Amino acid sequence: MQYKLTEQMEKALEIAEKERKGSLSPCILPGHLLLGCLNDGSFPVWEAKQKSLIDPSFVRESLIPHEETMSYEFCQPFNLPVCLSTKLVLKQAVNYMKNYNQIFLNEGHVLKALIKTGQTKGLLTRDQENALLNIATISRDMILSLKRYNSTGGEYKYIRMLSNQDGEKLIRFIQEEFGSRWTDSIQQSIVQQKSSICVALDQDGEEIVGFAAFDIQKPGFFGPMGVVKNRRSKGIGESLLHFCLKEMSKMGYKEIIIDQAGPIEFYEKTCNAKVIPSIDLDCY
Repeated sequence: MQYKLTEQMEKALEIAEKERKGSLSPCILPGHLLLGCLNDGSFPVWEAKQKSLIDPSFVRESLIPHEETMSYEFCQPFNLPVCLSTKLVLKQAVNYMKNYNQIFLNEGHVLKALIKTGQTKGLLTRDQENALLNIATISRDMILSLKRYNSTGGEYKYIRMLSNQDGEKLIRFIQEEFGSRWTDSIQQSIVQQKSSICVALDQDGEEIVGFAAFDIQKPGFFGPMGVVKNRRSKGIGESLLHFCLKEMSKMGYKEIIIDQAGPIEFYEKTCNAKVIPSIDLDCY
């Protein structure tokens, strides 16, 4: 299974490997993987743990070695020993990643796979499973203060605001790359001639390779944004984001919402956006 890992997922796997060694198991069990995801430090997972009182020490004490530890293999790309159940969990997690049209495996994909394949039975209660599914494995709104926002603008330079001639080409691009989920709102914005959509072009200036929009759902909301799959991880997404944030700052926005952010870690790293809490933090 070949795929890329987010930094948060790499950290979760490092923790899982430490848990494996601590339990003297020859391979990583699903429970070790669960502990890695629970302790990786991500805010949505922390929220779910607080809301449902998930205790990693209880999970650790509840792990029972089984016959699968007698047969294992080294699974790529992280080259760690995993049992068959763990391999199947990772395979399902990769399927979730692909269904979301993403290229990085994150802890949300893995947590969902662990729960949906039944590997958390006896380790988590039903309420705890639901808390993780509803808080830590979904897209979340994020908030960003533009008062303290500072950007170099991104490295990809072939970005500009959408022109009147780009409309049909952009709609075709979105349908081909992402399906129909964004076409209605983008089409409506084009018809209304809002100046709130930018496009990234190839170096020849002919083909659209990415887009980003703001003020589409509500004033002060950023999104959606998308980059063609074979051009991701090349700085285009970061540059599109910074381009739009600069435009929003020029319009006088002091604080903006990133609407339904899927790759949460991307926005945390790129512009220091924060997940909007779903629970009252003063209670914890």
